[in-house]
Amino acid sequence: MNSPNASDKSARQLLAPDIPITNTRDRITAAALNLFYEHGFHGVGLDQVISQVGVTKTTFYNHFESKDELIIAAIQMRDQWEAQAFEKTISQFSDGTPKGSILAIFEALDQWFNDPSYAGCLFINACAEFPSTHDPVHIAAANHYTKVGKLLTTLCEQVGAKNPKALAQQLELLGEGAVTMRLISGNNTAAKSAGEIARAILDQCVE
Repeated sequence: MNSPNASDKSARQLLAPDIPITNTRDRITAAALNLFYEHGFHGVGLDQVISQVGVTKTTFYNHFESKDELIIAAIQMRDQWEAQAFEKTISQFSDGTPKGSILAIFEALDQWFNDPSYAGCLFINACAEFPSTHDPVHIAAANHYTKVGKLLTTLCEQVGAKNPKALAQQLELLGEGAVTMRLISGNNTAAKSAGEIARAILDQCVE
């Protein structure tokens, strides 16, 4: 299923954004995103972000009213980057078929799990640190999964699944289960195992 050069692409390369960071707001957001991913949302203070970017507090508050607004912007930036990553993933790992495109996602997860920069899923982390489903930060993170579900449903429709939405939900559960197992046990083969299960499910569900 892999393209000839797929194995040469690291997770960091696949997730590397093509979105240019050209203005102060984006520089602040990108710096905060990296800090939040490494240290957690509650583990990073605004002074740390401001120092990292090299701006004044006045400049910061010209762009963001609060830390929560910055967190939401960082989550949205990561969501935008991951949308690009999905496209790169399908291009690098898929054999060009809808089924191959679905399985390519698990190939990319496997690359991600084995990358030294891996520190869990930012969106899961956000939902855990802001557990109320009514919290704007939680809502911003949950929106990512809504988009993933829609993408998987579209791919399942293209595959010819009898019940595309149900199949997409099963595949999403597999992916998120792999992320959880990687976090809990450090099992860096979880995505590979999930991909094998996904292949078996696709073989059974697709006419």
